Amino acid sequence: MAFVICYAVFFGLFRGYHWMYPKYFVSGESMNPTFWEQEVVQVKAHHQPERFDVVVMHPPNDPDALYLKRVVGLPGERIDYQNGQLFVNSKPVTDEFAEQTEDFVWEQINNGLISKDYYFVLGDNRMISKDSRIFGLVPEKQILGIVTEGNKDK
Repeated sequence: MAFVICYAVFFGLFRGYHWMYPKYFVSGESMNPTFWEQEVVQVKAHHQPERFDVVVMHPPNDPDALYLKRVVGLPGERIDYQNGQLFVNSKPVTDEFAEQTEDFVWEQINNGLISKDYYFVLGDNRMISKDSRIFGLVPEKQILGIVTEGNKDK
């Protein structure tokens, strides 16, 4: 009987952990060189994302799809890229992938600041990524979790 109880507790904890911190396969090249096609990533946190966190999310235009993207803009901000430089509320901010980002003006994406509970996301491979520049801001409720960075030593 004790074995059955121990097994049930272990199985319950194991299943609970994988439900709270699931693993996903990377599909596509929009997050190269940080993550590669078919790499496995695991959700590590469920708190509000911070700038440059990588998240697993459902894009607003396709709620059944799963995307891996980097959070660049937070609620209450305006994002611009000019001449390979990220500007947050008109102030320069260092972004590792800014040089690969085509210039854009915020009004092309949104009419005001990023609304409460919404985020602006980009793929690291900015030239091919389908991200907030295409599908708009992402509601927090469509962000499934924050993942651990990959490929730092590759």
